[in-house]
Amino acid sequence: MRLLVRHGCVLLGRYGQFLMDLNLREISYFLKVTELGSLGSAAAALAISQPALSRALKRLENRLGGELFVRHTLGVDLTAFGEAFVPHARILRADADRTIADLNLLKGAARGVARVGIVPSAASFVLPPVFERALRRAPEIEIHVVEAPSMQLAAELEHGNIDFAIASALPTQNTETITVSDLLREQMFVVARCSHPLAGGDPCTVDDLMRFPWIVPERGNAILLELRKMFMRGGVEPPRASVASNSVHTLKLTVASSDFLTMLPAMAFRHEEEQGLLAPVRIELPDMFRDLCVLRRAARPLLPAANLVLSEIRDLVTSGKGALQEPLVRPDKPLLTQPKERGPGVSYVNGLPHAGPR
Repeated sequence: MRLLVRHGCVLLGRYGQFLMDLNLREISYFLKVTELGSLGSAAAALAISQPALSRALKRLENRLGGELFVRHTLGVDLTAFGEAFVPHARILRADADRTIADLNLLKGAARGVARVGIVPSAASFVLPPVFERALRRAPEIEIHVVEAPSMQLAAELEHGNIDFAIASALPTQNTETITVSDLLREQMFVVARCSHPLAGGDPCTVDDLMRFPWIVPERGNAILLELRKMFMRGGVEPPRASVASNSVHTLKLTVASSDFLTMLPAMAFRHEEEQGLLAPVRIELPDMFRDLCVLRRAARPLLPAANLVLSEIRDLVTSGKGALQEPLVRPDKPLLTQPKERGPGVSYVNGLPHAGPR
């Protein structure tokens, strides 16, 4: 089978001109040799002869116009040219697999696959109702989920490992290869156990927050950026995090059973708040928000299975059905609602005017 890369220059940068007519089998062979580092091992894994594998790689090198491997007694190593081609080869292979699966779905044959990336703090309340609704409409599709921080999801998207991501747009993101569209704005809270010394009392200062240990997400997570902004607005450097974890479950369990503090969006700890396990901490600073967006690869339309799942996510967010219980965004208002204007001389605590010291 041959893959005609109609948008090679857009997808593959300066190597696009070489990739107008590539054989997917040769690309798969190349990736297998890259993985195993040996022609003999790759040939055995692919169930072909080593001479046949060598000829296929030579044809690929001729098409690309450069050597991909350096042979030596212990196996093969990638050349600089080969290393540059690896991410493009992975994207081509992933795109081809996804295209075939979704075209089969259109024909009513096999199953389409939707590969969804999402930040952990949004996964538990967005995905369960989406699974049910999407599979009711198309029972034969498969939904594969990657939970990771926004920075990692952007990388997965660029490599072609996921179709789209529900994540935060980061300042370091490559806007030439990734498009961003607004989805919802979530209010962020400092969170503690209900019996914590800072919970349920008067609004506290950032100095009060500094007196307790923190468990936070790993670097690359937008929540960590919001936490840093909060302390900087209070005029102090953020505290050193005693524990770092990208598991929202671990964050909540740790906070519920200790004096640790963390920061989470409202929807991520709503059930624990209702059960009397966790509570937001009132602080003497303006409300904090996180914008969640839909991240997609530029110049690549979504195929049917992924498009179906994304449409269900958008409908869920605007309607408030399922686990959300109430709309996060009102249809008659802009998608991302702006924080209230702060009047001079007035302090706001969790969205309400507060007469205490600023």
